[in-house]
Amino acid sequence: MKSGLLLPVCLLLSACALFHRDSRPAHAPPEEAARVQFPLDLPEDARTLEGGTVTAMQLALDDFRPLDLKPHKGATEEEQCLYQRESYDVTAAPGPEGVTFVQITLKPQLCEKQGPLMDMGATYAVDVKGRRILAIQH
Repeated sequence: MKSGLLLPVCLLLSACALFHRDSRPAHAPPEEAARVQFPLDLPEDARTLEGGTVTAMQLALDDFRPLDLKPHKGATEEEQCLYQRESYDVTAAPGPEGVTFVQITLKPQLCEKQGPLMDMGATYAVDVKGRRILAIQH
Protein backbone atom coordinates (compact mmCIF):
# COMPACT_ATOMS: atom_id res chain seq x y z
CA MET A 1 0.00 0.00 0.00
CA LYS A 2 1.30 3.42 -0.83
CA SER A 3 2.22 5.54 2.19
CA GLY A 4 -0.06 8.35 1.00
CA LEU A 5 -3.09 6.04 1.37
CA LEU A 6 -2.13 4.68 4.77
CA LEU A 7 -3.24 7.70 6.82
CA PRO A 8 -6.71 8.03 5.21
CA VAL A 9 -7.32 4.29 5.57
CA CYS A 10 -6.32 4.36 9.24
CA LEU A 11 -8.59 7.36 9.85
CA LEU A 12 -11.48 5.65 8.09
CA LEU A 13 -11.07 2.45 10.12
CA SER A 14 -10.90 4.48 13.35
CA ALA A 15 -14.10 6.32 12.41
CA CYS A 16 -15.88 3.02 11.77
CA ALA A 17 -15.27 2.06 15.40
CA LEU A 18 -17.41 5.05 16.45
CA PHE A 19 -20.45 3.50 14.73
CA HIS A 20 -20.18 0.12 16.45
CA ARG A 21 -23.49 -0.80 18.09
CA ASP A 22 -23.14 -2.34 21.52
CA SER A 23 -24.98 -5.65 21.47
CA ARG A 24 -25.32 -5.85 25.25
CA PRO A 25 -28.32 -4.31 27.02
CA ALA A 26 -27.96 -1.32 29.31
CA HIS A 27 -27.43 -2.05 33.02
CA ALA A 28 -28.89 -0.09 35.92
CA PRO A 29 -26.50 1.87 38.14
CA PRO A 30 -25.20 -0.08 41.19
CA GLU A 31 -27.39 1.84 43.66
CA GLU A 32 -30.54 0.89 41.71
CA ALA A 33 -29.37 -2.71 41.29
CA ALA A 34 -28.79 -2.96 45.05
CA ARG A 35 -32.54 -2.38 45.64
CA VAL A 36 -33.55 -5.50 43.69
CA GLN A 37 -34.81 -8.34 45.91
CA PHE A 38 -34.33 -11.76 44.29
CA PRO A 39 -36.72 -14.55 45.39
CA LEU A 40 -35.22 -17.67 46.97
CA ASP A 41 -36.94 -19.76 44.29
CA LEU A 42 -38.80 -18.85 41.13
CA PRO A 43 -42.60 -19.25 41.26
CA GLU A 44 -44.22 -22.60 40.46
CA ASP A 45 -45.63 -21.24 37.19
CA ALA A 46 -42.17 -20.22 35.90
CA ARG A 47 -41.36 -21.76 32.52
CA THR A 48 -38.11 -23.21 31.28
CA LEU A 49 -37.36 -22.65 27.61
CA GLU A 50 -34.81 -24.78 25.79
CA GLY A 51 -31.71 -22.84 24.78
CA GLY A 52 -32.23 -23.36 21.04
CA THR A 53 -35.78 -22.02 21.32
CA VAL A 54 -34.56 -18.91 23.13
CA THR A 55 -31.88 -18.37 20.48
CA ALA A 56 -34.44 -18.69 17.68
CA MET A 57 -36.77 -16.23 19.42
CA GLN A 58 -33.94 -13.74 19.96
CA LEU A 59 -32.81 -13.91 16.33
CA ALA A 60 -36.38 -13.40 15.08
CA LEU A 61 -37.03 -10.50 17.49
CA ASP A 62 -33.71 -8.85 16.60
CA ASP A 63 -34.83 -8.88 12.96
CA PHE A 64 -38.49 -7.96 13.56
CA ARG A 65 -37.89 -5.20 16.13
CA PRO A 66 -34.17 -4.41 16.57
CA LEU A 67 -33.33 -2.98 19.99
CA ASP A 68 -32.16 0.29 18.44
CA LEU A 69 -35.34 0.78 16.35
CA LYS A 70 -37.03 4.04 17.33
CA PRO A 71 -40.40 5.50 16.28
CA HIS A 72 -40.28 8.18 13.60
CA LYS A 73 -40.64 11.81 14.60
CA GLY A 74 -44.28 12.71 15.16
CA ALA A 75 -45.35 9.08 15.64
CA THR A 76 -48.81 8.67 17.10
CA GLU A 77 -49.37 6.84 20.39
CA GLU A 78 -50.56 3.83 18.38
CA GLU A 79 -47.44 3.89 16.18
CA GLN A 80 -45.16 4.20 19.23
CA CYS A 81 -46.87 1.13 20.70
CA LEU A 82 -46.11 -0.85 17.53
CA TYR A 83 -42.37 -0.15 17.92
CA GLN A 84 -42.21 -1.75 21.39
CA ARG A 85 -41.20 -5.41 21.66
CA GLU A 86 -43.47 -5.68 24.71
CA SER A 87 -46.46 -5.16 22.42
CA TYR A 88 -45.95 -8.58 20.83
CA ASP A 89 -46.32 -12.21 21.87
CA VAL A 90 -43.71 -14.71 20.68
CA THR A 91 -44.43 -18.42 20.11
CA ALA A 92 -41.90 -21.00 18.97
CA ALA A 93 -42.16 -24.58 17.74
CA PRO A 94 -39.60 -27.07 16.44
CA GLY A 95 -39.71 -27.83 12.73
CA PRO A 96 -37.99 -30.33 10.47
CA GLU A 97 -34.23 -30.60 9.99
CA GLY A 98 -33.16 -28.32 12.85
CA VAL A 99 -35.50 -25.46 11.92
CA THR A 100 -37.40 -23.59 14.63
CA PHE A 101 -40.51 -21.66 13.66
CA VAL A 102 -41.04 -18.41 15.56
CA GLN A 103 -44.35 -16.56 15.32
CA ILE A 104 -44.53 -12.92 16.45
CA THR A 105 -48.04 -11.52 16.89
CA LEU A 106 -49.37 -8.22 18.16
CA LYS A 107 -51.04 -8.63 21.55
CA PRO A 108 -54.78 -8.39 20.95
CA GLN A 109 -56.16 -4.86 21.26
CA LEU A 110 -52.99 -3.45 22.86
CA CYS A 111 -52.15 -0.82 20.24
CA GLU A 112 -55.59 -0.61 18.60
CA LYS A 113 -56.72 2.93 19.45
CA GLN A 114 -58.15 3.62 15.97
CA GLY A 115 -59.53 0.17 15.18
CA PRO A 116 -58.22 -3.34 14.54
CA LEU A 117 -54.71 -3.64 13.12
CA MET A 118 -54.02 -6.38 10.60
CA ASP A 119 -50.76 -8.04 9.56
CA MET A 120 -48.68 -6.67 12.42
CA GLY A 121 -46.62 -9.81 12.91
CA ALA A 122 -44.52 -12.37 11.12
CA THR A 123 -43.49 -16.02 11.23
CA TYR A 124 -39.80 -16.85 10.99
CA ALA A 125 -38.02 -20.06 10.01
CA VAL A 126 -34.75 -20.01 11.97
CA ASP A 127 -31.67 -22.21 11.65
CA VAL A 128 -30.48 -22.14 15.26
CA LYS A 129 -27.15 -23.94 14.68
CA GLY A 130 -26.26 -21.57 11.84
CA ARG A 131 -27.68 -18.60 13.81
CA ARG A 132 -29.52 -17.35 10.73
CA ILE A 133 -33.00 -16.64 9.50
CA LEU A 134 -33.98 -18.94 6.66
CA ALA A 135 -37.28 -17.31 5.65
CA ILE A 136 -39.96 -14.89 6.83
CA GLN A 137 -43.68 -15.10 6.20
CA HIS A 138 -45.63 -11.84 6.68
